[in-house]
Amino acid sequence: ETMPASSTLQLILLLLSAISQNLVVSAFSMSSNSRKEIYNIPGSGWKGKDWNWGYGNGTGHDCAMICRRRWGTKKDRQALINALSSPKPVAATESTIEDLDDMRDPPFEEVKLVLGLAWQNGRWNGSDGGVGGYGDVLATMADARMYETEDEEANSRLLVKDMMSRFHLICSDDAMDFMKDLEDACGKDTDLLRRKCAALVLSEIPSLKMGYEATNITSESVPRRD
Repeated sequence: ETMPASSTLQLILLLLSAISQNLVVSAFSMSSNSRKEIYNIPGSGWKGKDWNWGYGNGTGHDCAMICRRRWGTKKDRQALINALSSPKPVAATESTIEDLDDMRDPPFEEVKLVLGLAWQNGRWNGSDGGVGGYGDVLATMADARMYETEDEEANSRLLVKDMMSRFHLICSDDAMDFMKDLEDACGKDTDLLRRKCAALVLSEIPSLKMGYEATNITSESVPRRD
């Protein structure tokens, strides 16, 4: 017994719809995964299955080696802090945090790696703030849950909150004043906020200590997202 033509058409349409939805989901998954990769190394990133943070093998180790070479000199580290404290101005009214990250350099996933390596080293010399300091933030990063959800805006706000709340453990009084002004200065641009916050934290780590220009966080120099 043959299936009526109308039923056959409905079945074909259902199959096409299912295929289309799967393609959309796959494309989104690939985009999300590639955005979290560092230095274009497949399987890298804090949620990467081969990341293996803290061990001598895995994509985390591979990325760390590149990162140390890339930011290995005092001049390079100063350039990094400058780039983070004065990122490219962007008209960000309708942009997502992912769009803003794509328009600025370096990618924030690389910045998280720099922070992770700095805090890891700080465990040995105390520059991570000691008990309750940035070692706890690193542990949360390595756990790859709280800062690695599908909501990058929320991830970043939480990371900034955790960095700010420990800043008094490592900073000078002047730097603390700069940190207190950050949220008002950056408005709704969370990508700008997380970059400037990272710059302040890195600038107060003794092995990276470079200083931070106060003019880099004034509200007049910050494009707002209203």
